[in-house]
Amino acid sequence: MTDFPLPLDGGCFCGQIRYRVDQAPLFTMACHCTDCQQMSASAFSLGMAVPAAGFALLSDVAPRVLDKQAESGATSTRYLCPACATWTHTTTTGSPDTVIVRPSSLDDMDWVRPIAEIFTRSAHSWARLATPFRYDAEFEDPAPIVEAFAHSNIRPTAPSK
Repeated sequence: MTDFPLPLDGGCFCGQIRYRVDQAPLFTMACHCTDCQQMSASAFSLGMAVPAAGFALLSDVAPRVLDKQAESGATSTRYLCPACATWTHTTTTGSPDTVIVRPSSLDDMDWVRPIAEIFTRSAHSWARLATPFRYDAEFEDPAPIVEAFAHSNIRPTAPSK
């Protein structure tokens, strides 16, 4: 995707954790799994999948790491600021080439809207979104979502820095 304004910068609430995304996101999503509901203290979490090679931590502070085995059997690793506990990103052994950035931690997140929903089987009825892709659990093949996102108008208006 060549029309995506980059870089995208973000960080935690207190500023100790900073990161940069310098490759275009693959897609955006809402996850309704009960783990994300607990982690976000909300009905779902937002995620922005980016190539791992396009994500870099900029600060010297090491994030706090929380590991949990997902329903798929993969280990999901959540990264939080050790001071303010902001959840900034997630990795999983099931998709080692991808980082799921929490768009609420972007410096500019006004443009973000999910193109897909996952784990809708545990979604609250009042929290369902109008997305073109919906999955009861995880999706097997992200290609249709990646393709749709690449051709969507979900874009920031200018680079964050």
